[in-house]
Amino acid sequence: MSGPNVFYDRLAESLTDIPDPVHGGSGYFSEPSAELDPNLFDGTHLKPSIRDWILGTLREFFLATPGFDQWAEVWLAGSGITYQWAADRGNGDLDVLIGVNYAQFTYHNDGYAGLTAEETARYVNESLRNGLWPKTAHSQIGSRTYEVTFYWNPARGVKDITSIHPYAAYSLTHDEWTVTPPHLPSDVRSLYPTSYYEAATEDEHQAKQLLDSYRFHATSLSTLAKGSPAWMNHATELRNVIAKATSLFDAIHLGRRAAFSPQGSGYSDFNNFRWQAAKENGTVHTLRQLKEIGSTAQQSTETDLYGQAIDDAQTALIKAALWSQK
Repeated sequence: MSGPNVFYDRLAESLTDIPDPVHGGSGYFSEPSAELDPNLFDGTHLKPSIRDWILGTLREFFLATPGFDQWAEVWLAGSGITYQWAADRGNGDLDVLIGVNYAQFTYHNDGYAGLTAEETARYVNESLRNGLWPKTAHSQIGSRTYEVTFYWNPARGVKDITSIHPYAAYSLTHDEWTVTPPHLPSDVRSLYPTSYYEAATEDEHQAKQLLDSYRFHATSLSTLAKGSPAWMNHATELRNVIAKATSLFDAIHLGRRAAFSPQGSGYSDFNNFRWQAAKENGTVHTLRQLKEIGSTAQQSTETDLYGQAIDDAQTALIKAALWSQK
């Protein structure tokens, strides 16, 4: 196929078997431990070796953007530093958040002066995801392996993590708690109203319906002549199914971001509950797989037509602004 129909060809090539959703554990709903993670903390104080390693890793990563200690404040955040750290979810999970005094950042790095704080955050987070995350995805700390991820906090470009309502935050810069981890009841599920659980069940049902539709149309494609009217009809419906799955995944995922924004309410926000419940019941994994099939097909189509994947408009503008400063 060629022209506008090449996408359907690439979509058919990208199809894969997707298993039924599997329910798993979630630290969000787990019974709290009596102490913080002993691999990370001596009592309630972060071990100096952990602090030195993370700050050293970031200073090395940001060597090309001077003034790190003047414009950045660094925190550990997330469930890995709360009393729910011991939930059985495989590797430990540590989130490292970088708060930025954007005026100081652009003073030391004037090449970014033409970008907003949000545009810079998008660009730097992509660099962190590609350049640093793979190196710290399996970090051995004490007796446990951790996935350590790094994020540039885009919230107004200021050094104030409390504006995003974290449920725990330890300042590596000042070696002290900014937000102490909450003490929760043993039955954490009792904290949330029935309406939250009903909404999560509806997400689960929608994801299963989309998976059933995907399987039906994918199987039909395999039995029909490529490019025939019937084949095109099923390919079109398959594209619609994947678009709906992508929309639902983004609503759940981006909603969780909203929970930890200046407009959200953090840990107990419905949007955070929704994300955590969708992880626990397998909805996130199913929807992500469907979305990735569509993304793979789109990228392959762009490569066929244009020789490479095409940046979205905002990314292209950011790269152009940075290039103009060179």
